[in-house]
Amino acid sequence: MDDFLRSIGRRFDIPGRFLRGESLGRGHIHDTFVAVFDENGAERRYVKQRLNTRVFTDPARLMDNVVRISEHLGRKLAERGVRDRDRRRLVVIRARDGRPFCVDDNGASWRSFRYQEGTRSRDTIDGPEQAYVTARAFGAFAGQMSDLPPPPLAVTIPHFHDLEHRRARLDAAIRADSVGRAAAVTAEIEQARGEYECVTAALAAVGAGELPRRIVHNDCKLDNLLLDAETGEARCVIDLDTVMGGTVLCDFGELVRTGTCAASEDERDLGALRFDTELFDALARGYVAGAGALLSEPEIHALLVAGPSLTLENAIRFLTDHLEGDVYFRIHREGQNLDRCRAQLRRLELQAEHRDAARAAIERVARG
Repeated sequence: MDDFLRSIGRRFDIPGRFLRGESLGRGHIHDTFVAVFDENGAERRYVKQRLNTRVFTDPARLMDNVVRISEHLGRKLAERGVRDRDRRRLVVIRARDGRPFCVDDNGASWRSFRYQEGTRSRDTIDGPEQAYVTARAFGAFAGQMSDLPPPPLAVTIPHFHDLEHRRARLDAAIRADSVGRAAAVTAEIEQARGEYECVTAALAAVGAGELPRRIVHNDCKLDNLLLDAETGEARCVIDLDTVMGGTVLCDFGELVRTGTCAASEDERDLGALRFDTELFDALARGYVAGAGALLSEPEIHALLVAGPSLTLENAIRFLTDHLEGDVYFRIHREGQNLDRCRAQLRRLELQAEHRDAARAAIERVARG
């Protein structure tokens, strides 16, 4: 691996001598590594990512977005007088030809970021305080991006949070049944279809289609936020690949999906899943506090249906990928995407059971 990463490292504008590297081993989409360089006797670490161009088909447009977002956040931090602003945003390392990515001899696209020392990430929220901090950071991110200068950010994944499109993709995968799995998952298919009718009705009832389009992260979950390793403070929002137009439901919904249940995304013991109302309350308070004046009253009230919407969307996406042969989400064992789907469907049931508590939390936040 060292020889491989050394050759990639030479393509980027990194001073010093390559020492060693290792796989970071996180994420569903890209292949991520950490490379260590000797810079005048001091060790410096850099993230190297091999982009999944099956998912992100235009690396140039993708990286143009990332650079614009990073530079805009840098300006916003400078306006606030933040000194360590390069530790509070992703810093893109350019290739030696000046581009924000490079292409290796095998045609693979690579990018590099400065490694954020003194940070950690977590997969699950460990209490209301951390839930509040996480949601506040993503709410603040949406607020910071509200005045990004034109032009609009490129759409990196068309129809990313388009529930109707996701349902159509599922139906197409069922009809094609390309790997012969549809007959074994009829229960999951029927449950997903039933939940779709319920969720779309709830979205219509709150006027979700009329909510303002904003620049949102679109993948708000704890492992896309770096926390200070000592204090637990939110340090840096990462994984900017899906930052583009959307509604705040996309962000808050993903926080609810991933942040109100301590179990893993692919938990097989569905009886172990729980919906934590205290965590939901903290997420609602944190997101609205972070977004500040950005949110309108209709947006705040619509947050109630955000969790079910994004949870159903992900259940459908996991089920579709299972039916198509696991071509989108990386799996580490047979049937993992199906397990992910089943866990999301169970989370949907739990959200419905605790809807009154969630409604009360949203009403408290709306009252201020």
